[in-house]
Amino acid sequence: MLRRNLVKAVLLVGLCSVPVLYWAPWSVPECCRRPASSIEALAQEAPQPKPLGGDLVPVRSVSDPYPVFNGVAVDPDNNLVVMTDVNRKTLLVYDRRAAATNAADLTPPLRQMIGPETNLGFVAGVALDPDRKEILAVNNDIEDTMVGMPYTGDGNQVPSRLLAVPHQAWGVALGRSMNEMCLTVEDKNAVVFYPRDANGVPRPKRTISGPDTDLADPHGVYWDERHNEITVANHGNFKGMFKDVGSGCMPTGTADPESGEFKPPSINVYAGDAQGNSKPIRKLQGDRTQLDFPMGLAVDEAHDEVFVANNGSNAVLVFKRTASGDVAPLRVITGNRTGVNHPMGIALDAKNDEIWVSNFGDHTAVAFARTASGNAAPKRVIRTAPVGTPSAGFGNPQTAAYDSKRQEILVPN
Repeated sequence: MLRRNLVKAVLLVGLCSVPVLYWAPWSVPECCRRPASSIEALAQEAPQPKPLGGDLVPVRSVSDPYPVFNGVAVDPDNNLVVMTDVNRKTLLVYDRRAAATNAADLTPPLRQMIGPETNLGFVAGVALDPDRKEILAVNNDIEDTMVGMPYTGDGNQVPSRLLAVPHQAWGVALGRSMNEMCLTVEDKNAVVFYPRDANGVPRPKRTISGPDTDLADPHGVYWDERHNEITVANHGNFKGMFKDVGSGCMPTGTADPESGEFKPPSINVYAGDAQGNSKPIRKLQGDRTQLDFPMGLAVDEAHDEVFVANNGSNAVLVFKRTASGDVAPLRVITGNRTGVNHPMGIALDAKNDEIWVSNFGDHTAVAFARTASGNAAPKRVIRTAPVGTPSAGFGNPQTAAYDSKRQEILVPN
C-alpha cells in the first residue's frame, strides 16, 4: 500500500511539473533551448489583436457623388446662370445659353467654387448683383453666414465678404434702388434687412417679424422694386414667437408656444418699406392655390405674374401678381415631359423671356419659355449626372434610425 501511494505521488508531481518544464527556459536542457532572439521573433509572428476605433473604412456608404441643385439665379446681361449645390457644398457658374448637344450628356460649368476656403456649407438661396459682379449665397445651417463671391471665382475661392446672419436663413433678394438686401429666416419666422454691402457681424437695419406678419417657416423671397413689394413663400411650420428676456430668446405668444402650429402654406406680400409686426398686404393661401412646400419664387414685374417652385407637387405655379386669398393658379407647369423634379429654386430672365428651375430630385436645372404651361418640354437642360442617376435626396441629414421590420434605414433631413 505504501509503495502504491508513493508511485501515485511521484506521478502527480511529474504531471504538475510538465507545464513548468515546458514554459520555464531555465528548466529546459541547454541543448534544447531556443535563443532569446528566436523567441522574440516567434512572438512578433503571432497574430496580434487589432485595436478598436481609429481610421476605419466603412463597410458601405450611401452618398451622392454629383452636385445637387438648390437655389438658382440668372444674370442675362452677363449671360450667367448660377446654382447652389447643397450636396457637394459648392457654387456652379454656367453660361446661360449652355446645354449639352445631346440632352443626356453632362453640362460642364464655366467655374465651380469648392473647398474649405470657400466657407460654403449647407448652401441654399442665391442672388446675383450685376453692378458689383458678385454672387450672394446663403448658408442655411451651422455656418449661419451669407457668402459673397466674385463672378470670376473658381476652385477653393476665398469669399470677397462673409456676413453673419441669423440661424436658418434661407432666401436672399436685392433691393438695388434702396441699396439693401433682405433674407428670410425659417427659425425666427422673419425677414431681415441689411445694407447691400454688409460684412462681418452687423445688426439688421430692420426686421419684419411678429404674430401679425403671418410668417411661418419662410423660404423664397423676391424684392419687386417696380411695385415696392416684398414677396415671401411660407411652408407653414410655425414654431411660435420669440422674445429676448435678458438671458436669451425664449418662446412666447400662445397658451402653449413651444408646441408651435402647422399652418397652410402661403405666399405673403409686404410693403417694400415694411418693418416690425406688419401685416401682409396680400396673401395667397388655401386648397385651390395648390401650394405644397413652396420654395423659391420670382415676380415678373412687367407682366404682373408670380412664379413659384412648388416642391411638394413637382410643379411650377404661376399666379396673377395682385391675386389674394384662395385662388387657383393662372397656369401650372408639370408632367413627365417638363423635367420638373422636386424644384427648389426659380429665376426669371425678363430680358430673354425665360424662367429657370433648379431641381433637387435629379441633378438638373431646366429653362422654359416664360409663357410655358402644362406638360411642356424645357428649352434647355443643365445636367450634373448621367440620365437616370438616382439622387440620394440628402439635405443636411441628421440622426438615422433602422427599421428592422422593413429592413430600411430612415434618414431625417
